[in-house]
Amino acid sequence: MSTLDFSKLSRKERICYLKDIANLTEQEMEILQAGKIELEAANRIIENVIGTIPIPIGIATNFVINGKKFWIPMATEQESIIRDASKASEWTLATGGFRAYNTGSVMIGQIQVLRIKNYERAKHQIFAHKQAILSLANTQSVTRRAVDLRVRELKSPHMLLVELLVDVKDSMGANIVDSMCEAVASLIESLTKGKVNLRIVSNLATKRLVRVEATIMKDLIGGENIADRIVSACAFAERDPFRAATHNKGILNGVSAVVLAVGNDIRAVEAGAHAFAAMSDKYSPLSFWAKNSNGDLEGVLEMPMAVGIIGGSVSSHPTAKICLKILGVEKATELGEVAASVGLACNLFALYSLVTKG
Repeated sequence: MSTLDFSKLSRKERICYLKDIANLTEQEMEILQAGKIELEAANRIIENVIGTIPIPIGIATNFVINGKKFWIPMATEQESIIRDASKASEWTLATGGFRAYNTGSVMIGQIQVLRIKNYERAKHQIFAHKQAILSLANTQSVTRRAVDLRVRELKSPHMLLVELLVDVKDSMGANIVDSMCEAVASLIESLTKGKVNLRIVSNLATKRLVRVEATIMKDLIGGENIADRIVSACAFAERDPFRAATHNKGILNGVSAVVLAVGNDIRAVEAGAHAFAAMSDKYSPLSFWAKNSNGDLEGVLEMPMAVGIIGGSVSSHPTAKICLKILGVEKATELGEVAASVGLACNLFALYSLVTKG
């Protein structure tokens, strides 16, 4: 079914259509039809509940990622995002859809150590007792494991960072990483003869990257002149952080809508995206567009994606659970690939609109 066909259906017909695709139960159908979260459920998710604020959820269509077709729930209050993502993804179908890759599911936990008198000795002691530190961290979980650690020395002011690298599997990971950092804090103090201050996950998940690529045939977007103008628009973002901020906001229009629909932490994902964009000498775009030898567009997006399919509100929010079921992802890494693909699609259509109708 095309985007146009799906958009012509009534809301009830859309839900009935998705019932067959995702094998939704009658109860799940009722939750979608109601379009709200019951206060009893809300009270289990956050504290001091007084009400809820509904956000519309729609379905982005035409997405094929690594050869698999997806119906993608997106939660957003902004008009046209779902339509534009669906249109841009339709352009990718002629070349096989999106190609997505990931670097795994390792998160970074940071333990800040102050008041160290001998930094070389402290670093030596940490590495000498590396296995003991990892073993102690791993008492916090049977399945999610601290697989390595690294040590960094910062100056002005002087401090040592002991960083746990934790494979969080299919969870978002913040809670277990924080628990592991807490568990090893006393041992690290003893080894370094310093004083532990912060013990917390980093949202700059550079060990949890997603890369998405797409090829757009020039004739589908109006010819090589349009492709040239999109490339020039991207070059503008590469050279100017004021433009790059808006360029990346267009990407996050799509990414955040997917992340929110499945009950993940949009603030963590957005913080990681902006920090990753600023890791070079200046703030840069997360996606890049160029022409290939045929004059067709080649796009690539790379960003951290700390998302999960278990734990937190993913497991407690009834609508988020249904959205995850409709999406049909099997791993957290696949969820990240889907969200990034939607981000690249939104970015493409935004650039196309800017260089054509404005």
